[in-house]
Formats: sequence, C-alpha cells, structure tokens
Amino acid sequence: MLAIRADANARIGLGHAMRCFALVEGWRARGGEAVFFSGGAVPDQVAARLEQAGIGFRVLEEPDDGCEFAEAARRCGATWLVVDGPFADAGYAAAARAAAPLLLIDDAADKETYPADLLLNQNVQAGTSSYEGRTKARILAGPRFALIRSDLRQDLVERGISETPKRILALVGGADPNGYLARLTEAGAAALSEAGITGGQVDAVVGPANAWRPEALISGSVVYRVGVRDLGALIAAADIVLSSAGSTVWELALHGTPMILGASVPVEEPVGAGMAAQGAALYLGRLRECAPERISAQTVRLLKDAEERKKLSRAAAALVDGRGVERVLDAMLELTGEGSTP
Repeated sequence: MLAIRADANARIGLGHAMRCFALVEGWRARGGEAVFFSGGAVPDQVAARLEQAGIGFRVLEEPDDGCEFAEAARRCGATWLVVDGPFADAGYAAAARAAAPLLLIDDAADKETYPADLLLNQNVQAGTSSYEGRTKARILAGPRFALIRSDLRQDLVERGISETPKRILALVGGADPNGYLARLTEAGAAALSEAGITGGQVDAVVGPANAWRPEALISGSVVYRVGVRDLGALIAAADIVLSSAGSTVWELALHGTPMILGASVPVEEPVGAGMAAQGAALYLGRLRECAPERISAQTVRLLKDAEERKKLSRAAAALVDGRGVERVLDAMLELTGEGSTP
C-alpha cells in the first residue's frame, strides 16, 4: 500500500498532487494499491481522476501534523509513504517516516535537514550536491526522474517544427493566484499580429483550480480552454508555449515543445534559469516584473526563427524521456528489497 500526502488548491496549484498521481499510476500498474491524503478538499477534476482510477481519498483533520498522517498510513497498511508540498518541513517528514519508508519530493533544496529514505528533486538545476550534508537519503535528482502522467506519455511522436507557425499555447498550471494567464495570452495574441501571421491562434488553458474566467471564451485569435481533458493534444499542436516554470515544464519537454518560460513564484526561478542554461527554453525572469511588450517581443522573435525553435525542441526533449515514474518506483522497491512488485 502506498500512502500519498499532497495538496491541490487555488493557492499552490495542482503540480504536487498530479505528479504524485503519476507515481500512483505506475505503482498500481505493478499491482499495488494506494490511498491519497490531503489537507483539504481538492478541485473536482483531481477528485474525479482519483475516483476513476480507484484511488482512495481522505482529508486529514490536522494537515500540518506528520503524526496524524503516520497514524492514518499505519491504519491503511502502508508500506511506503510519499510526501510532497510546502507543509513538509523536517519535523513533518520525521514524524511521518516513523510509519514506513518515506519518499520526500522537494523543489527548493532550502531546508536544513531532509529526514527521508528517498529524496526526489526532478528539476533541471537539482543535483546530489544540492543536499550535501543535509540528508542520509538516496537522492534522485534531475528531469530523468520527472513524474509525468500516463496520458501525457502516450502517442509521443517526434515534433516537427513548422516554417509557418500558427499555434501558441498559454498556461500557468492548475491555478493562477497572481493572474498571469491573461498577460501571457494577450502577449501571445499581440505577437501573432506583430509577426504578420494570419489564421493564428492562442489556446489559453484555464486550470481547474483557477476561479477566474474571461468575459468571452473566444475573442479574436484567442480561445480560452476550460475543463481541458486532453492537454497532450494541445501541447502537440502548439508551435510555441508561453508558460510558468512549474511542473508542466517536464510535460512540455517530453513533447519537445519550444517554450518561453517565466517564474510565477520564487521556486520557479531556478527552473526557468536552468532550462535557459541548457538551451531548452527562453526565460523571461519573474512574470510580475515582465512587461507584456517584452513577452510579445520574445514570442515574435521565436515565431520568426524556425532554427531557434528546432534547437529549443531538441534540447528540451533530450532532458526527459518519460520513464521517470519507473525509475523512481525501481529505487523505492530496491531500497526495501521488493524487486519489481509493490
């Protein structure tokens, strides 16, 4: 039994929960069972995914109490715990770990200690040296361990780079507490116009935890997408993506998508900068400091430069192969001597 502890809401988005869901998919494919614990209600789309997959869901009464999660995990017979989220400080992790071996998922490498058996940081800037002297856990670092849902790993084909691009995808993850989606969308539409592209379209994804809605779902070259069930199709159709530098970056990279990234929160800043350093994305910096005109200018430049889009696509695709879930599960089961079966 795998016990997951993660949240999904309008403040932190869906990234923590959905990468844990990807891990659960792989665990169940190997014959294991799982239960998902959260500190509060989750968006309907997340709840529906869990229900359709046959994964139990429970809300904890004390979301910041690792002992409560440990006791709940014991009651359900958990043999592994997975903890992912900003609530997971050293005290929480240590209390939870008393119940079973712990996989701790981290993004920032900013804590003094990391009590865990496995420590996963799937971001491009991560390395074992990021945690030197702060944990005894085995460290799984970098995008080769990226946890990506099965629906986004299916039907992958080598991306073709069009000399006449027409589709821009704008997204900021499952939530948008700072209201950046509209800024990226408007900049994308302006770029299509400035580049002289006729028949172009911006697909703007309104995440499940985003309460904001545009006045009209279709306006000029913009189509706002609400309740998206096939994100992979939108990614595959996009010539360029304007995105925040959250966990969606690895889904985009898997598809070899030319991307322009901005940081919507501080933890995304090293991801965006790291992707740019790898030649796998253009990086705008902090979105709150980035004028729409600058976003448009970068987008126009990329729309007009097929060779640059090809380079970005190849570099991004080289970072992620879609086997991260399997690698993480193998590490978990190797540690407990269980071979390939949960």
